[in-house]
Amino acid sequence: MAVTDTHEEKETLAVDVLLPGHEARTTTPLFLHSKKTLIEREGGRCFICGETAKVSGHPLEAHHHPIERSLANMIDWASVAEFARAGALGPHAATFDWDKFDPADPYTFVDDMTVNGLLLCKAHHTGKDEGIHDMPFPLWIAQKYAREGYQFTPTEVIHHAAS
Repeated sequence: MAVTDTHEEKETLAVDVLLPGHEARTTTPLFLHSKKTLIEREGGRCFICGETAKVSGHPLEAHHHPIERSLANMIDWASVAEFARAGALGPHAATFDWDKFDPADPYTFVDDMTVNGLLLCKAHHTGKDEGIHDMPFPLWIAQKYAREGYQFTPTEVIHHAAS
């Protein structure tokens, strides 16, 4: 087989990093409120496939992005603010009130899904061979831009819901 032919890639991902200490995960009122706002802003559609909760059969989920909640205590917040203000983290993070942000309470940014969130269906959040938590980012994001009907995995054919 030539490399130019469609071929299966199997990866065993082993990660060895030291996560910072952090409080047990809680669902904050800010997270709940901003998730609702995120759902409204994004038209209730998954960032990757465009499916709604009704079509996917599961409630849509908010993924912390670009800063994962469990990593908040290792972040250089001055750098994040600089990147965000410059637009490097997208238009929504740029609108966050960085002047009032206190790095001692990073969850005012981290749990605000309107500035640090991606709306995802269950499959594209935590699904095997589909979810952002379970595969390398280049493979995950390719699902958003793949052509309709492409056989992405042995069990997933790419479908983008009409908006």
